[in-house]
Amino acid sequence: MKAVRSYSIIMLTVLLACCLFSCSSGGDKSGVKTKPVTSTDKTALSGATIKNDIDLEVTGVKIKEVYLLDANRELLAENVTGVGEKIYVVVKTDTGWAKENGKSFIGASERISTKSGNVIVDAEDIFKDYEASGISAVDASVISLSAVITQADTGVENFVVQFRVWDKKGKGEVKGKYKFRIRK
Repeated sequence: MKAVRSYSIIMLTVLLACCLFSCSSGGDKSGVKTKPVTSTDKTALSGATIKNDIDLEVTGVKIKEVYLLDANRELLAENVTGVGEKIYVVVKTDTGWAKENGKSFIGASERISTKSGNVIVDAEDIFKDYEASGISAVDASVISLSAVITQADTGVENFVVQFRVWDKKGKGEVKGKYKFRIRK
């Protein structure tokens, strides 16, 4: 039993060491696998375009588009990438982030896990370095978070990414989840 537990801990450590993530703001793409969202109650998702089967919850922010890009910043037709290739989630907003002197103060987190639920990356605040200075309000209207699997164990090819972007000076929040797999 101890050998199995030790093996599991070692494998989780290897997976953690083999995953990277990054983030940026700004950008522009459009594409396929679109599911336009409309509602009569004028919610934050009314009129938004959600692509790539991304599940989304929004509070206090008006969403324009959310979609996935590949390593070349091209829209993904399928949620598939290769080992060592980045996959980006792009969140475009129309309005919602609080502004102070042309700056927005947002946070972003990302959790990557295997399909079976093993967490391999848990980044709590990717934009922490911008906490005091903020980022341009224009740049904050397009947020891009990326993940890359640098090495996958045999049999581990399906991943789930949960992300959250929130306003540190206001009430806006975007929470989402998408699935992707590693190409064989």
